Amino acid sequence: MTNKYICIEGNLGAGKTTLAKKLASTLEVTLVLETFLNNPFLKGLYENKEENKFPVETFFLMERMEQLSPQLFENNDLIISDYLIDKTNLFAQTNLQGKELLLFQRVFKTVRKQVPNPNALIFIEQTPEEALQHVIGRGRKLETHVTLEYLTHIHEQYQKLLRSKTINYPVFKVQAAELRTDFDGVIHKIIDFLVNERLLLAKSQVKLYL
Repeated sequence: MTNKYICIEGNLGAGKTTLAKKLASTLEVTLVLETFLNNPFLKGLYENKEENKFPVETFFLMERMEQLSPQLFENNDLIISDYLIDKTNLFAQTNLQGKELLLFQRVFKTVRKQVPNPNALIFIEQTPEEALQHVIGRGRKLETHVTLEYLTHIHEQYQKLLRSKTINYPVFKVQAAELRTDFDGVIHKIIDFLVNERLLLAKSQVKLYL
């Protein structure tokens, strides 16, 4: 892979999509956004309907695999995405169990081999309590059943992922609270990080529309 691929991650309500959009527009590069509202099983997942859990995770996996196709990486020099493909397995470990989880992980393992690792990960940190406040604040009907317990489990899974050998590329951590108080400042820090990692030209050569 000769192009550069940068992912943004964090718990629900962290501000991943907002940050990805701003960073991509600032750098004038390709943006890949997670789609979730068209998942017909999602409402049942948040309402804790057991029969919807496996199809919702499988739907997400297939959709993300299609988005992150080989053609994407052939045709673009720099790509910014508001999700990491590994989150699919992370949420499956939270929502599935038993034979369904084992089956899902077999499929995920096959799909994962087809998607390259990013060159860098930008991770937005927040506490589960902050995540719940942000989820409530954005007022999505689908998320009215999201609980602090659920967000705490997702938080723990993300921390486990960050400590794992799976993450063998640079990680830049951003505080969600700082995103909400000094958004442009965070963008500059991220650009500095990307320049230092040689994923961007020198900052003086980057057009900054802030």
